[in-house]
Amino acid sequence: MRNKVEVIMHPVRMKILQALMQNKEDGLSTLEMITIIKDVPQATLYRHIQILVDESIIKIVKERKVRSVTEKFYALNEEAARLSEEDWKHLSKEQKLNYISYYQLVLLSQYQNYLTLLEDKENIEDTATFSLLELTLSSEQFTLFQNELNNLMIKYYKMSNVNEETNTKTIAVNIIPKL
Repeated sequence: MRNKVEVIMHPVRMKILQALMQNKEDGLSTLEMITIIKDVPQATLYRHIQILVDESIIKIVKERKVRSVTEKFYALNEEAARLSEEDWKHLSKEQKLNYISYYQLVLLSQYQNYLTLLEDKENIEDTATFSLLELTLSSEQFTLFQNELNNLMIKYYKMSNVNEETNTKTIAVNIIPKL
């Protein structure tokens, strides 16, 4: 068994996980992932999908027979894909910085794509927002805040329903304590 953090933090596997997060209802086949993740060769994609399956980070949710080949559809195994507090505590400083750097690059890439799409569409309002807030709280108040924020995000994540009347929004939160 590999280190879960190292499995998840690989750039190709992060792209696979991101694609699956955006298509969690029915999962995606490898061919569908290839159309979403265009900058990764097919053989590389297959290899990294297999690693994620072997580590139970993603799972096969259905299979469909297409001629003589069985097409598999994959979905995120959400519990297994989450990093626990314990996982995070055991990371080195360099691993944490790599993880955060890749996280920020993913956000930057999503924002660039959003702005490009916004330019291509007429009469669409820019609804992206950014906030920076410094809170002065006791340890107990901060723990309460963090738990409430986490529960709120999980509540709305579980409500997510992909259909014609909804669209996806990326919510990213960084909490950096002052020491």
